[in-house]
Amino acid sequence: MKLEDFLQTNYNYNPDVKDVLKTYIEQWKSWYAGNVKSFHNYFIYNGKKKVNQKRFTMNMAKEISEDWSDILWSEKCEINMKDENSQEQFEELVNSLDLYSLINQSIEKSGALGTESTVVSVYDLVQNEDGMYLDVSNAKTRVDLVDIDWIYPLSWNNKGITECAFGSVEYSKGQKYVVCSVHKIADDGNYVIYNHLFRDSNGNLTEITEEEGTMSVFDTKSNIPWFAIFKPLLTNNLFSNSPFGIPHYANAIDNLKAVDISFDALKNEIQDGRKRTFVRADMLNYDDGTQKMTFDPNDTTVYQLPSGATKDDLIQSDSDSLRTAQQIETLNTNLNILGNKVGFGENHYHFDGVNLSTATAVVSSNSKLFRRKKKLEIGYESAIFDLVRAICYASSTFGTYNINTEDMVIQFDDSIIEDKEAESNRALREVNAGLMSKIEYREKIFGETPEIAEQEIRKIQEENPSVNDLLGTRNNEE
Repeated sequence: MKLEDFLQTNYNYNPDVKDVLKTYIEQWKSWYAGNVKSFHNYFIYNGKKKVNQKRFTMNMAKEISEDWSDILWSEKCEINMKDENSQEQFEELVNSLDLYSLINQSIEKSGALGTESTVVSVYDLVQNEDGMYLDVSNAKTRVDLVDIDWIYPLSWNNKGITECAFGSVEYSKGQKYVVCSVHKIADDGNYVIYNHLFRDSNGNLTEITEEEGTMSVFDTKSNIPWFAIFKPLLTNNLFSNSPFGIPHYANAIDNLKAVDISFDALKNEIQDGRKRTFVRADMLNYDDGTQKMTFDPNDTTVYQLPSGATKDDLIQSDSDSLRTAQQIETLNTNLNILGNKVGFGENHYHFDGVNLSTATAVVSSNSKLFRRKKKLEIGYESAIFDLVRAICYASSTFGTYNINTEDMVIQFDDSIIEDKEAESNRALREVNAGLMSKIEYREKIFGETPEIAEQEIRKIQEENPSVNDLLGTRNNEE
């Protein structure tokens, strides 16, 4: 039994949802890994036989995914809660889960493979026979990343996936297991999670019906989904009405090929100059009684001439000078086209003959990179919101935390925008002119909630009281 068969039988999963994408998914995974067998493995004919070759790669699919992840989510990004107590507890939770790293990884892998998911769970809960939770003092929240291969959508609409199954592989004492959690909406609107465990024997799954310490049915007691779907906010032009997204480079595969062909040509040009020695067929072997070969048969610099070749020149060599300057120029042209194709704009990537470098991180607010960044933030903000709300709810309801996510603010980093300082100065002038309040200023520039902004302003006033405040205090004392 395959996991897809189990889900189809028990949860009405439609395998066609992913089957139509499988070829593309495998292609995206290969490009992300930097090894597409049908492209990076090729042959060169040396006049006698085809010699296997391995094409050099710049692995730009990985580079593109990393760069977008770094631009969208960095250490300067912030998630702010409504009140100070919730903020302190949330920051503790962030550190225990390494949440910001998980967000960064989710953005990178979704940009590389089209879709990535985070799944929240709680473990070390103690319950009695009636299913009532008795003790959450040792309960801990966990977040798992799930690749597109193990995401099985059950229900979705134009807003996203609403019900879904997730799989993962685990090993215990050398035995391979497949874990599956199915997130379904019950009649009362709350999410219920159904957990299944399978023993994997060479791809054949056998369900283990009783597993100590695992709740086969877990009522979350809320309509908050315990999963979040990360995908770039790019229209899926490959398959309409699909719940899956597409990578940044889904429509730039030819450009990835052009870059690697150029890079491969450059490396080979430097390595051996693509020198060719043309040898007449009867010169390839000599007979000293054992019939030995004159040249290595796998040497691609030696080319066998056809049998009717003239005897005037038995051996000739093609030894033109290296063309590295032209090769680097061609490579940079292809890098420029690729960078523009995936949303970075022109001249984002540059190769100097030794290293690949990226353009300065400071861009104008009307650049292609900035516009694409703001577009992508819309989709990822929604996914991050779902993830944070899920872990805060799980940690508060089935744990020891008490975090209020109402009016939560997710602040992306816009420091790469060269007019950010001008925006801050303009807002400050509006405050001084009475056109904007200090609270509005902190909301806009620092991304704080109104409550936290008011608290910070009050702190500043207490630490640096004005003359009027001091006089008012003295008059009150008198």
